Amino acid sequence: MKTSYNALRALLIIANITSPLTGYSAAYAAAPPTHGLPSPQISKALDALLLPVNKAVIKKFKLAKGEHGVLVLSVKKGGVADKQGIKPGDVLSEVHGHKVHKAVDVDVAVSRDLKAGKSDIALAVLRDGAPVAVAAVITLEEYNEAISVTEVSSWESDTSETSFSYSEYVSEETQTIESSYESEETTVEEAMTQEESSSDEETSEETSDDSSEDDGGDDAGDDDGGGDDSDGDSDG
Repeated sequence: MKTSYNALRALLIIANITSPLTGYSAAYAAAPPTHGLPSPQISKALDALLLPVNKAVIKKFKLAKGEHGVLVLSVKKGGVADKQGIKPGDVLSEVHGHKVHKAVDVDVAVSRDLKAGKSDIALAVLRDGAPVAVAAVITLEEYNEAISVTEVSSWESDTSETSFSYSEYVSEETQTIESSYESEETTVEEAMTQEESSSDEETSEETSDDSSEDDGGDDAGDDDGGGDDSDGDSDG
């Protein structure tokens, strides 16, 4: 009996020692990426991997202070961005006058134009801090063409920043890139629906304001009419 008790006690001690280590391993495996940069996203409209510009991105890629928009991290060879002369390292700040802050903003703006039957897309691009106007032509077929996420790691990237490894970064962000691409169409549709709802509300408010002004004018006219009747009675 004593031998069995000692054996059980030894097992409990070992379990208490290994449990914290197991928890530590799990926490280590779930640790966030070490690069300190925001997550990238594929742009269906440009066939490019875009990175939202923030302070960390400005510092890492030596961008001009105050730059905003999305950094073109890589482009698919023969894809839209590549054919339109957009290069890795460019910063895209506007699409047809609409400011962009993240990758999905680009696709929402392009999708909006395509829905309206427009394929000529004006892009505001900064290259080495200097503005470059890009008059891109993007078709609905190009926008809807499927992208192989597994090939993103081999896309053309900017190699001038030696402290940044594109392949390592993409490797760390593979899961995020895949999930954002899978949900991208839904995200764009939701954003466009939200825009349309906001536009309808504004139109409704403007119509309501116009109606109120018209009602006010009619009331004033009725009063004047009443006055005329009164004058007419006096003259009678």
